[in-house]
Amino acid sequence: TYTIDVTTAPVVPANAGSTVECIADAIQPAAPAVMDVCGNLLAPVITENADPVCEGDKIYTYTYTDCAGNESVYTYTYTVKDTIAPVLTLPANVTAECSDDLSTTNFGTASAVDNCDPNPVVTFTDVTTNGICSGNFTITRTWTATDACGNVASADQIISTIDTTAPEFDQTTLPTDIVVECDNIPEPEVLTATDNCGTATVSVNDLRTDGNCPGNYTIARTWTATDECGVIKTHVQTITVQDITPPTFNGTLPLPRIVVECDAIPAPETLTASDSCGSATVKVSDSRTNGNCTNNYTLARTWVATDECGLTSTYTQIIVVQDTTPPTFVESLPRDITVECDAIPEASTLTAIDNCGNATVSASDVRINGNCPSNYTINRTWIATDECGLTTTHTQVITVQDTTAPVPASSIIKELNVSCTEIPEIPVVEFTDNCSSNVIVEFDEVNTFDENVIADYQIIRTWTVRDACNNEEVYTQTLNVSLDEILTEVVAEDRCFFDGAINLDDYLPEDTFGGSWEIIEGNPIATVTGSIFDPTNLEAAYSLDFNPNTEGIQYVIRYTGFQDGCINITDVIMVIDAKCKVLPCGEKDISISTAITPNDDGFNESFDIEGIDLCGFVAEVKIFNRWGALVYESNDYTLGSIKSGSGAFGDWDGTSPKSSIGNNGKLPNGTYYYIINLRNSGLSPLTGPVYLGTK
Repeated sequence: TYTIDVTTAPVVPANAGSTVECIADAIQPAAPAVMDVCGNLLAPVITENADPVCEGDKIYTYTYTDCAGNESVYTYTYTVKDTIAPVLTLPANVTAECSDDLSTTNFGTASAVDNCDPNPVVTFTDVTTNGICSGNFTITRTWTATDACGNVASADQIISTIDTTAPEFDQTTLPTDIVVECDNIPEPEVLTATDNCGTATVSVNDLRTDGNCPGNYTIARTWTATDECGVIKTHVQTITVQDITPPTFNGTLPLPRIVVECDAIPAPETLTASDSCGSATVKVSDSRTNGNCTNNYTLARTWVATDECGLTSTYTQIIVVQDTTPPTFVESLPRDITVECDAIPEASTLTAIDNCGNATVSASDVRINGNCPSNYTINRTWIATDECGLTTTHTQVITVQDTTAPVPASSIIKELNVSCTEIPEIPVVEFTDNCSSNVIVEFDEVNTFDENVIADYQIIRTWTVRDACNNEEVYTQTLNVSLDEILTEVVAEDRCFFDGAINLDDYLPEDTFGGSWEIIEGNPIATVTGSIFDPTNLEAAYSLDFNPNTEGIQYVIRYTGFQDGCINITDVIMVIDAKCKVLPCGEKDISISTAITPNDDGFNESFDIEGIDLCGFVAEVKIFNRWGALVYESNDYTLGSIKSGSGAFGDWDGTSPKSSIGNNGKLPNGTYYYIINLRNSGLSPLTGPVYLGTK
């Protein structure tokens, strides 16, 4: 059994809706798909209400009915509300001349579009704002668009007016450029002007541009037409002003030519001048034309009147200046005098004055010779000369005499006590004369020395001097000389006695005389005969003290005589040696003891090495016993013996060292052996036996 539901209505969606600006946007929405209970798709019946005018609801109704007549309704509601104002398009902002047509015909009309109203209404209103002048103002033109729903849009168009057109002068002919004299400048003409947007005024101004002087300049005369907005138009007239008229002197002018003394030149007169365009100055100057001297000349005295533009007028006066008066001396004038030749006064310095200028004074001497070079007369003349050569003279006569003999330039000691060893040299004495350069000097010296008298003596020195006028003087110096000894030591070269005799005078200065020689020190075997010293006898004194190996004998041989006015004692010191004599110092000259018997009998008391005592050798001695033991040793053995004349014993007398065997400190009798080395001899060591006995 099927139960058919005929009471359930179709199921529809919930009602819906939206908001739109314009009715045109409220279009019918698509119908929702609705099925009945049996699943059949139903077609709705669609209805709508009338369109709202500006705002309201637009409702679409969908009615679904199934086969059983069950009905369901679905609605879609548009809320319509126009809130958007129209959109305006304005003409551009403009700037116009104040005299232009300011209507919309010239400056455009605004248009508008609206989202809902195809024909919005467009209107405008003007508001004028005045500017700084009548020709400068602003029109604010406000355009308004209104749609059907009363939505309004407004915008401003700005129209700015300016006045850029200058006024025009009313006169057909305007003033032209002119050139005028500085005292004939015209007054400005009166000009008028008209403006396109209002009234205009005209002003005139002079601008001065200075030229090269106060009376030469340029005037830029400018007329300026100005409207109410300050727009101007100018006209410039150039007026060139000139000063071409020089000034003129006032009053009576000085004489054209005068003649005056050089100290009576008048001062310039003071002149004045007048000028047509301003002030004038007057300067005066003197132009000098030299004549035949400093104070003879001509002055051209010129007054120059100069206006402010340098235009001048001149007037010249000629002044002839003369100098006819000579100078005069200022000081008291020198008188005639008589003076010594070295006391001639310098020329006094005289000065002079002149009425017109400077004066110079010159002095000159004229010499008149007398009977000798220093006796004469001087005519001394002073000449005062002014600048024009006018002169005044004065002459002084100076009588010059020479009465003074020459004198030494330095003092001469009249008397000296001196030793003969220190007699001063003859002094070099310069003599001067008060007047003569040619001084005659005669020198003489007297010596009272007598070599035959041992006594003090005198030396008298005399200078006789005279000048060119035969003024003469004598100067003396006396030396009281004490006869002293001159002791001299002469160290002569060493000599060998074998060299022969020596002349001792060879050691004396050449100027010694009257003396003799004697031996003061040394072996008297040598002799002195006269000046001959003979040491050859010293061979007899050959000994240990005098032989080729010794330094020799020092002799002092004294000479006593005279030299240079003194007693001369000369000691000649000389060493006489034997080094030129050859000694027998070979091996064959040596004698060595072969036996010693130290028993105090004076014979063979010691071991002796003889024959070379004077040769200067050093003996090194070693003595051995028969078993080869060293019983004695010496590095400096005494050479010689009593019997050889040397007066010496040998160093070894058989004495036993501590380690040896014997009696009383002596070695036992027997044969011993020696080795002798002679240092510096060039000989080979000497060896041999020596017998030691006690009897």
